[in-house]
Amino acid sequence: MIIAGAGGHGLEVHLVLIQQGVSSSEICYFDEDSAKLQRKEIEAEYVFENAVIEKHFRKDSRFVLGVGNPIYREKLFHLLVSLGGSMHAISNTSNFQQVKTGNVYDAMPFSFIGPETKIGLGVLVNTGAHVHHECVVGDFSEIGPGAMLLGGSKIGRACRIGAGAIILPGVELADDVIVGAGAVVTKSVTEKSTLIGIPAKPLLL
Repeated sequence: MIIAGAGGHGLEVHLVLIQQGVSSSEICYFDEDSAKLQRKEIEAEYVFENAVIEKHFRKDSRFVLGVGNPIYREKLFHLLVSLGGSMHAISNTSNFQQVKTGNVYDAMPFSFIGPETKIGLGVLVNTGAHVHHECVVGDFSEIGPGAMLLGGSKIGRACRIGAGAIILPGVELADDVIVGAGAVVTKSVTEKSTLIGIPAKPLLL
């Protein structure tokens, strides 16, 4: 199994895979930044050329996304699928099973996903994050550690919800919206923007 990304999130994914019974000998890394592959914390093989990845996938087609940033999650997903891979979900078994999706997404340990939710392809629900009832999360979006999407809220594709941020019930966010850590979003946002503060307001550049 390939972990796509050898940074901090990749290390956490590695730990979760080991805890879920995947052998260290089955895991290798892919990262375009060779410096990350030299880290002492990583005791695994790495692959860096497309031909090597394709050869690996002929034995084991599974890969997991070891990055949080939606841009890189989507980029790596499409690259590895094009080389013959299939995304393996990081699954928190304590989540409800009423998720309205056939999509593959990641739910890290201690996360919560409530009933009647719709989670998009390649989404990351990070450690301790909550996605409550009837929420919608667009493809490749990242819900940061400890963040909360409250009932009926909706976020677009490739959004980044920072650690500890809260999206209030029924609030809707457009594609590519970034919400800063600890922000509380009280109103819907219809265009790409970066939101910070309590209550959250657009960051003026």
